[in-house]
Amino acid sequence: MKAFSKINLILEVLERRPDGYHNLRSVMQSLDLHDLLTIRCETPARDKPFLQLECSDPVLPADERNLVYRAADYMVKTYGIRQSIHIRVDKRIPIAAGLGGGSSDCAAALVGMNQLFALGLTAEELRGIGLRFGADVPFCITGGTMLAEGVGEILTELPPHPPCWIVLACLPISVSTAEIFKRFGEGGNLCPTRAQVGGGTCPLVGDKLKSDGGLTSDLIGPKLKNDLTPVTAALHPEINGLIDRMKRLGASDASMSGSGPSVFGLFDSESAARAAAHTLNGTIKNVYITRPERMRSV
Repeated sequence: MKAFSKINLILEVLERRPDGYHNLRSVMQSLDLHDLLTIRCETPARDKPFLQLECSDPVLPADERNLVYRAADYMVKTYGIRQSIHIRVDKRIPIAAGLGGGSSDCAAALVGMNQLFALGLTAEELRGIGLRFGADVPFCITGGTMLAEGVGEILTELPPHPPCWIVLACLPISVSTAEIFKRFGEGGNLCPTRAQVGGGTCPLVGDKLKSDGGLTSDLIGPKLKNDLTPVTAALHPEINGLIDRMKRLGASDASMSGSGPSVFGLFDSESAARAAAHTLNGTIKNVYITRPERMRSV
């Protein structure tokens, strides 16, 4: 199973919820850059665990601390699966980079087990299960281009992203998502609720997408938006430096994904994307060229 990475073309942070999280409005886009999950059944053996997880990157835990393990264990117990299961995760998506690698791996495990054991679960049912393990998991079940609301679990399908090439650059810095959201709220940066938007000081792009009928070429590129960028960049100024550098290298626009530290640029041609990536590779270790990925069937 391919577990696709994701970026936030648009990320608007709204009011804080009673549970302490923030409501979001985001246009999420899956990318061809992916991890690979291999799931196979084995005859139960007394000398082996019932569920085994193997990761190509030794940094990742291979037990209940891993979302893939927890998702597979849930499916085994909920649907009475009796075979022993071995899952291998080959990592290609950078870890803790704001690209949804862990959530996507979890989603791929759910989709893969649904198919392998012919459980007959719909995409909507799988999304409900996925929400148990993280707010981004429901989107990652099918991926594509979607408007995500709530904490990310309310999804509206949008038309596919217009063709382009995307350069991803992952800075070697550590960013705590919880800390970024905490600083965002403390700084009084919260976007108004829908009822407060009348003055137009903080337009909700999600509302415009719905009223205009979907994603079009004029709503990407110059309309990329991430409310968390100023907060992350205040701690790590190199974020803004990399965004500006992407633009100088020919990107129609560039933005940070999630709470960082990854930055992406949109390019019209493969040659321009490869030239930019080659230049960035001189100073940044993790640089990738990828393309938007369409929604997959479940």
